Amino acid sequence: MIENNRFFWSILKTRSVTVSVRPRENIRGVAFSVSKIIDIGNGRQTVFLDHLETPAQEATARRRPGANNELAIPFKMGNLDFVYISRRTPAVRDIGVLISELYKDAKIERIVPEVLSPGDILVFRHDQHENKVKMVDALRIINPATEAGRGVNVL
Repeated sequence: MIENNRFFWSILKTRSVTVSVRPRENIRGVAFSVSKIIDIGNGRQTVFLDHLETPAQEATARRRPGANNELAIPFKMGNLDFVYISRRTPAVRDIGVLISELYKDAKIERIVPEVLSPGDILVFRHDQHENKVKMVDALRIINPATEAGRGVNVL
């Protein structure tokens, strides 16, 4: 039965299909902060990325020899060219924990990479099924103080 453009779950059930719903697993990857963006024309942009880590992680950044803590980050993706300005080697971390430690009171929104601006965060991870590196998320940090100052669109 359809009411208000919604299906009832009882209609979609079938005897031979088992549905399992699991929470999204923790995303482990490397997070970079967008430092600068240069528009070089012809639809291409050069993005300068800086390593994103908490001060506690910077001080205690011990890496076991032989451990797989590194991730090969691409230099191009779509219409974006990446330049890495951090001297540290990025380590694979739990992104949810990292962002919640850095931005406790801020609101985090997912954005599309075409609207990147300085201060945004790019998250990369290794896709084991396709054996390549992919960009998982582009995130924008909205501080509560600046959110109150946002005006309404005037047209």
